[in-house]
Amino acid sequence: MPEANVFYMNLDGGLSTLDPAYARDQASDWMTAQIFNGLVELDSLLKVRPSIAKSWEISEDGLRYTFHLRKDIYFHPHPQFGADSSRTVNAQDFVFSFTRICNPQTASTGQWVFNGKILGLKDFREGRHPTVKGFQALNDSTFQILLTRPFPPLLGLLAMPYGRVVPQEIVEKLGEDFQRFPIGTGPFQLFQWRENDYLILHRNPTYFETLDQTPLPFLEAVKVNFISSRLSAFIEFSQGKLDMLNGLDDSYKDELLLPNGEIAPEYRKAFQVLRSPQLNTEYLGMMVDSVANPDHPLLNSDLRKALNYSLDRNQMVSYLLNGMGYPAESGFIPQGMPGFDAKAVKGFSYQADTAQYLLQKAGFSSSNSLPELTLYSTQKYARIAEFVQKSFENIGLKVQVQNLQGGALRKEIYGARIQFWRASWIADYPDGENYLALFYSPNHSPGGPNTTHFQNPKFDALYEAAILEPSDSLRYLKYQEMERIVLQEAPIIPLYYDRSIRLVQPRVKGLVVNPMNHLVLKYVFLKH
Repeated sequence: MPEANVFYMNLDGGLSTLDPAYARDQASDWMTAQIFNGLVELDSLLKVRPSIAKSWEISEDGLRYTFHLRKDIYFHPHPQFGADSSRTVNAQDFVFSFTRICNPQTASTGQWVFNGKILGLKDFREGRHPTVKGFQALNDSTFQILLTRPFPPLLGLLAMPYGRVVPQEIVEKLGEDFQRFPIGTGPFQLFQWRENDYLILHRNPTYFETLDQTPLPFLEAVKVNFISSRLSAFIEFSQGKLDMLNGLDDSYKDELLLPNGEIAPEYRKAFQVLRSPQLNTEYLGMMVDSVANPDHPLLNSDLRKALNYSLDRNQMVSYLLNGMGYPAESGFIPQGMPGFDAKAVKGFSYQADTAQYLLQKAGFSSSNSLPELTLYSTQKYARIAEFVQKSFENIGLKVQVQNLQGGALRKEIYGARIQFWRASWIADYPDGENYLALFYSPNHSPGGPNTTHFQNPKFDALYEAAILEPSDSLRYLKYQEMERIVLQEAPIIPLYYDRSIRLVQPRVKGLVVNPMNHLVLKYVFLKH
């Protein structure tokens, strides 16, 4: 049986790093979140709250952020710190940590986070200045960021893994080994990591946060297994050997869930179910740039809208996902994102008659039949692709599905070599700008995320105005107007917004979820 105050979990995809500079996937994000802290963090409602920074001010022009740091935060023990085995975090640690992310020699997967935003970043990267002017330690407890232009989502951006602080002397001492032997400030510290076998984290006895005057974390340890088979992990969970299971595999999903997403009656007393919207939109992308293929039928916006109206997204969510998603009948920004408003942004619902009308308007009829299209996807989404294929056949359009490996598909998409593909966009930070950047014309791939090569001057002007708008509510209104422009041109077919699910043992209390699908273990305790 599990030990009394140890939390057991599984990461079926393994773990590649414990260095926040390279935390690009869920596993590394989850684990570095236990070991490190940043200036700020997100709560369960995706509101920014203090972490190492106890407070901050933003200048009226939106170009200067001044953070006031706590003075009672210690790094985990390490001999390199000297006789005291530790030291407090200071502002220079953030200068080093953020500069490290920006430094091309680090090859951090988070280099893009600060691109085009930080004063002096280009001069630093091109070797004209030894430091990044926009990162300044005014004194030990005051850290300042200077921007080249306002960027209201910055605080949410700093809550990403790339905003977590690391100690310079340890990073320089360990080099690449820092990925395996991390030293942070978080609620847990590394005890042992055997790759592909297990990871053990122990409670940090000097952690700075409390809850109702009780020191955090409540757990003594966290043990992470790396069982690659989701079915095997489910068996371990059903036997009480794991405290949490994240997500459901197709091999047992139909047994556990009813079509409406509710747990089957026979399992309702066996475990807890935690659900939340997850900031991920699954969609089909269409190339709308005529340069690559000037005769492709998907250049016709009426045809693209007809395809959107031909899909019964409610049926898709019920019968393919067992309710673990939301029909994407609004825009591209998913449910759960601050500012999401399905009433303000009305997308595409299933309307077969409208689809037929738009086909005729596009010039396709019995005498001018629809050409066959090729939809590029991956084997993981075979059931979704088959559903889309049959839906399009119902309006007279033949679609051939061609599966590629994930990496190969991304290369084809970003290389603008295919016209029609399945994709998903997971939020990096909780602001709609992260999604709308996919339609901003200067972001055309391969240099940016605009893989459809969508271009609309009004959209671009609104995007640029929104970035300068410090008021969340006013910025959201601009986002909604931008979404309506995208829907009118229909360079994408939104399929569904994701929904996270965690199965949790009855003994687990205090585990919270949010739409970013973060893992927060510092509040967890085990009831016996």
